[in-house]
Amino acid sequence: MKNAISLRTRFVVAGVLLVGISVATSVYSAWAFSRLSAVVDLTVRDGEQMTAVTGALISALEREDDALLQTAVNKRRGRPLLTAGRRTVEEALGHFETLLASPEKKGMASHLRSDVEGYHAAGDKLLVATSPEGARTLYNAEVNPLLRRAVGAVADVREDHFRSTEDVATWARDQARQSTRFLLGISLAALLLSLLVSMNVASVVIPPIRGLTDAVEAMRRGEFDFRVSIDRHDEIGRLTEGFNRMADALAAFRRANIGEVVRAKETLEAALAALPDAVIVIESTGEVSSANPRANEILEGLTLKGARLQALSLPDSTKAAIEASLRGQTAVPRSVDLSDVIAMRIGKENRRLLPRIVPIRQGPKHQQGALLILSDLTDFVRLDEMRMELVAVASHELRTPLTTLRMTLLMLKERAEQLEERDRALVSTALFGAEQLSDTIAKFLDLTQIEAGQFRLQQSHVDLESFLAEGLRAIDPSCKEAGINVSVEIGPDAPKSIWGDAGRLSVVLSNVLTNAVKYTPPGGRIRVGARRDGTAGKSQVCIEVTDSGPGVEVEFHDRVFEKFFRIEHLRPEGDDGARGSGIGLYIAREIVRAHGGTISCLAGRDQRGARFAISLPVDQTDT
Repeated sequence: MKNAISLRTRFVVAGVLLVGISVATSVYSAWAFSRLSAVVDLTVRDGEQMTAVTGALISALEREDDALLQTAVNKRRGRPLLTAGRRTVEEALGHFETLLASPEKKGMASHLRSDVEGYHAAGDKLLVATSPEGARTLYNAEVNPLLRRAVGAVADVREDHFRSTEDVATWARDQARQSTRFLLGISLAALLLSLLVSMNVASVVIPPIRGLTDAVEAMRRGEFDFRVSIDRHDEIGRLTEGFNRMADALAAFRRANIGEVVRAKETLEAALAALPDAVIVIESTGEVSSANPRANEILEGLTLKGARLQALSLPDSTKAAIEASLRGQTAVPRSVDLSDVIAMRIGKENRRLLPRIVPIRQGPKHQQGALLILSDLTDFVRLDEMRMELVAVASHELRTPLTTLRMTLLMLKERAEQLEERDRALVSTALFGAEQLSDTIAKFLDLTQIEAGQFRLQQSHVDLESFLAEGLRAIDPSCKEAGINVSVEIGPDAPKSIWGDAGRLSVVLSNVLTNAVKYTPPGGRIRVGARRDGTAGKSQVCIEVTDSGPGVEVEFHDRVFEKFFRIEHLRPEGDDGARGSGIGLYIAREIVRAHGGTISCLAGRDQRGARFAISLPVDQTDT
């Protein structure tokens, strides 16, 4: 066991030395840089305070001078301004004297106060001047020079402080260079020690490791009878002995496991054959390695096994997605969308298939394969088309009688003064219900236009502030009735206008704001904000609507924009929250996409409530 003890000792001694050097270096680095950090932080903080105070004092002196001139012209109107200005100067001068409280700088503060008092005295003389010409001469000869003298004194103090800051920076640079040289020397010593230890360990460890490497390579080739010779009794010798025992066990396992592998392969092929969906296995080279009978039926006339990906009768978009998966660019899984289905002719009928791509890691180098699954959704697509046709027909058929009903109720409301109070309330309620039904039908008509590809925009310049004000005006009665507090914050960098269809964008904002009111409890709050957003690489405006309601679970952040999705259906039974049609946010998403923007659902900034962020392109003529 002599070699084993010797090897362990080498590692322990080398490790202790390296750890000791590392700890000493770390402690010194922490001390040196903490010291530098403290000095630099103090200097920066003093510099910021001095800059702020001197700037405030100069600004206060200039405002007092403006007030002095106004008082000289009109004492009645200017006197309050002069009094306030001198009070501001006195406050700023007090802050200035606090910063210059040190003995070596106290004289500068006293000198500055005498200059300011001299300026005040000259200003008082100006106010008692009897003639405008005399006041002008006195101002140019005495008052203004004293003002410039006080301002110059403040600037001199600031420059003196800047020079002190430069001295501190020079000291910090020298200290950093000294610490760097010291750490560099320690690092070189540690590197030399590491090289010596590495050479010693290499002479002991590498030869047997090479023998083990050759044995592993032989096992990879299937040569399980290869063995490594043992000529030592330390840790590496025991590892070699264990490796030989493992090789014996693997050889026995391989002889017994071939039958199990064959049976597993037959079971897998039977399972693939029983699947109703078409399944195609594609290797990393782009060749088809396996396919079930349904896949051969769909891609008839072609022997799939061994075929190249480009030879398959699949849409180009599906082939491109498979190639991306083979390169390791796997798309994020998302819910099934009928817009992703592809049309293919199978036999004498057209079928709608949904392609799904599952990545497969293959081989010892983890090469990327792909599993293509084609699910037949023809019946679901037909059902969705029938549903959309029903929505379109019902919306068009309801529009005419609803228009007649609204006109009748409006005419009746004009004569409501002749009715009793209860009847007037019934007319208003009926008219409100008719308006709600009209909005719902309008949403269904927009939905049919979107699905039919007939959605068009009439884009122009849209004033951002007016756009937000109009949307908030629509929800104001509901908010007042429920006691909901609404606040608006337009960032200083927000553009003045955006480029889009004002009517369609109003629908988007109305849907988001209506949802916020609907799900915000009485006494809650809604915050609306707008700011410029350049994170997408182009200038956009981001409009955010945040409420204090129950919020949206993370797993539903994307699904709330799906067609006919209603989150209340997925919440615990007994939830008496608000209800909706399930198409408002879908229409909002499609309108925003048509504008080249995005809309997303997020958690509130305090992790409470829901936050909807709408990004829209900025009007390029807005400067």
